[in-house]
Amino acid sequence: MDQSRAYLSDSRPRFRPPSAADLCTPVPCMTTDGTNEQVLEVFTRHRDLASLPVVEGNRPIGLINRSIFLSQFSKPFRMELYGKKSCIAFMDKEPLVVDAATDIDTLTVKTVEYGEKALTDGFIITRDGLFAGVGHGLPLMRAVADMQVARNRQIMHSIEYASVIQQATLRASREALARACPQADLVWEPRDVVGGDFYQFCQEGVGWFATVADCTGHGVPGAFMTLIATSSLNQAIKEHGARDPAVLLGSVNRSVKQMLGQLDGQDGTPGSDDGLDAACFWFEPPSRRLRFAGARLSLFLLRPDADTVEQVDGQRKGVGYVDSELDFAWHNAELELPAGTLVFTTTDGLIDQVGGPRGITFGKKRVRELLLGHAGCTPAEINRALLAALHTWQGEHHRRDDLTFFCFRT
Repeated sequence: MDQSRAYLSDSRPRFRPPSAADLCTPVPCMTTDGTNEQVLEVFTRHRDLASLPVVEGNRPIGLINRSIFLSQFSKPFRMELYGKKSCIAFMDKEPLVVDAATDIDTLTVKTVEYGEKALTDGFIITRDGLFAGVGHGLPLMRAVADMQVARNRQIMHSIEYASVIQQATLRASREALARACPQADLVWEPRDVVGGDFYQFCQEGVGWFATVADCTGHGVPGAFMTLIATSSLNQAIKEHGARDPAVLLGSVNRSVKQMLGQLDGQDGTPGSDDGLDAACFWFEPPSRRLRFAGARLSLFLLRPDADTVEQVDGQRKGVGYVDSELDFAWHNAELELPAGTLVFTTTDGLIDQVGGPRGITFGKKRVRELLLGHAGCTPAEINRALLAALHTWQGEHHRRDDLTFFCFRT
């Protein structure tokens, strides 16, 4: 190896997490033969000194608090009584003592355990057991705050990049939907940067398949679940084709339960009680036949000239989860839809959003009313109207969940 390159490699600065050494301030100290008169002189000369360490053989044995010491010596005859005596008379014999290599997280825990005095009096810092200096509460809190900011920044960078990955995994479905049904419209809004809702579209022969699903959780845990669910669904489509939604739900159910250790009778302590709700359908444009299977999600239909919105409910059984049987069989609903029928489905992020003057959920009734009120609009216009109504309804309430809904006409 080239020696100059080896030298450069070895001399690069290495990252060192912050430690007690970064908070260490050199200060005067007393020995056990020092008197209280001398302590008073030190505090008089160093007016910013909050506490004064006491050492024996350069090993710390206590800490004298400035305020307590001066308060005692302001009383009558204290100097006459104690001035010539050893300074150990007024020292705290059990201060917090930490090694300079102690990381900030551990130091923070120890400081909290010691209580208020470790923040107000400070703490002694040693190297190899020998006195090195003192640390104080305010710099410690500042170090903790700086670390938290740095950690939050790092976490957000990671989550933002995870969002890029999650959106990339969904791009193929968006493109498939644009080819299969150009007038369809989809809203996908994670509550956080990444989310637990996902969608999937694919073409096969004369028809196309669609899924809108809501995995357990939101944010990072929800995003992890979407990876498991989409992988399982992709594998199911490869094995069974895309024309039987009920079979696909059953296959995903088995896969999720196996991945998460939810096999009944084989694992008494499953790793997680997680899964997903889903609305799946297969649609053939030439015949306008739609085959629907739902796991705790519904399909809304508005036929031309109808004065009511039909609701086709999925079965009340989630995909995955501990209480879902491994061999549970979902059923398909077979529908023949006239031309111009509006088809709409949503995850519960829309329906369960709290808002309004009484702080109640948006609900399925409002969804049906909005669909009926915008019967002549395009799918994109309908979705924009739903989003506007939801934002108005939500008001100052926090968004509760991820949001996904889908709309098209036959």
